[in-house]
Amino acid sequence: MFKQHFDFCHDYGTKAEKKFAQKHLSNIVYSNKKQDMYDHWDVSGKLNNIDNKNKLFDVKTTKRLNHSKDIGVMDSVWVEGKNIHGNKGWIYGIADYIVFEREETWMVVDRKELLDLTLKKLKENNYKKGKGVYLIHTRFGRKDKVTKVLFDDIKTIKHYELTK
Repeated sequence: MFKQHFDFCHDYGTKAEKKFAQKHLSNIVYSNKKQDMYDHWDVSGKLNNIDNKNKLFDVKTTKRLNHSKDIGVMDSVWVEGKNIHGNKGWIYGIADYIVFEREETWMVVDRKELLDLTLKKLKENNYKKGKGVYLIHTRFGRKDKVTKVLFDDIKTIKHYELTK
């Protein structure tokens, strides 16, 4: 059962990475398993009409986003500071950009600015633990540390909204 769920999520993520890359990147190179797991990037390439240099992108799919029950709008995302093994999470990876799949767009966010924003918001909230926005959450039996970050706050830092 777990393997089937893992395979489904992995396949879904791989399809999303390719969909984003094929539409918005040139000079595309996909990461290998080690680069994906330890360096936290999925695809390398030039962001068409925006950046002339090759950059690294870590693509996050809708499966990782929180949907509002009221109107179905994605309002926040879980940012991973530590992974389930207690190692550095994707926010500390080497990707230049984090790409969030939204309902109608891809939101391409500067990873370092997202890290700074997340740390600032956690500090403002006195690094409280819990499961809400800007609270540090660890799932039972795991070593991860994640926090919810609002997309409204992410829109205040360097980002691009690209069509799907």
